[in-house]
Amino acid sequence: MPTGDLMHQRTPSILSALAVIGVLAAGFLVTGRRPAAAPQPVAAAPSASWTMAEYPSLTALRKVEPPANYAVSTTITGSPLIVIAPHGGGIEIRTSEIAAAIAQTDHSQCHFKGLLPTGNHPRLHVTSEHWDLEECLILIRQRPHALSIHGFKDDNNRIVYVGGRDTATGARVTAALTAAGFRVEAAPADIAGTSPDNFVNKDADGMGVQLELSTALRKDLVAAAGGQPSKCTAELPQCGEAFVQAIRSVYPDTSGW
Repeated sequence: MPTGDLMHQRTPSILSALAVIGVLAAGFLVTGRRPAAAPQPVAAAPSASWTMAEYPSLTALRKVEPPANYAVSTTITGSPLIVIAPHGGGIEIRTSEIAAAIAQTDHSQCHFKGLLPTGNHPRLHVTSEHWDLEECLILIRQRPHALSIHGFKDDNNRIVYVGGRDTATGARVTAALTAAGFRVEAAPADIAGTSPDNFVNKDADGMGVQLELSTALRKDLVAAAGGQPSKCTAELPQCGEAFVQAIRSVYPDTSGW
């Protein structure tokens, strides 16, 4: 076939291909979009059983949680002791009340309280190694003695676990509470409070005392709101007062420490 005829036959095909390209290009220019891609599968939503992990720090918690969900309070005195309730309110029930009773108006104190109607623990619980409440840490670093009040779950046994790096003062607390009739034991390793990163060990000498109180003991030490005065046993009819005074006897309000 002559070359001219071959070119004549190819021209309509080339023009048709160019026309298709032109239509696609025109569609892109008009809509500003490329042709829609195939739909992608949508990730499944979390199940209803999903629960929030503990926050990595109080700084992180306070960036996320609404201020109405928690409360921070401090009281400053000239005492060498500061008493801290890091998991007060509904996080570890009645630890704030016990800490305040120990401090009274003599010693400095700092509280972080969970105010949610339910679910304060674990949602608002930050471990002691990551408890970085700066307004409290400032007060702790200025004082040679720090005492933290915590709670652990045990509804059947009235126990106080004594921990922290200040073993000398811890021994005195153990002796005072034992003499007052309380069951006192050395804290298990997982709640011993001996890490240098634990906020209670960031006082002026790097050694504080950590008390872990069972649920049963805390409920006996502090009456429920509007309830009768707390009672532990027939031998200690006002054991909340006995507990408080035993600890206060170890930390006199003097500047000579």
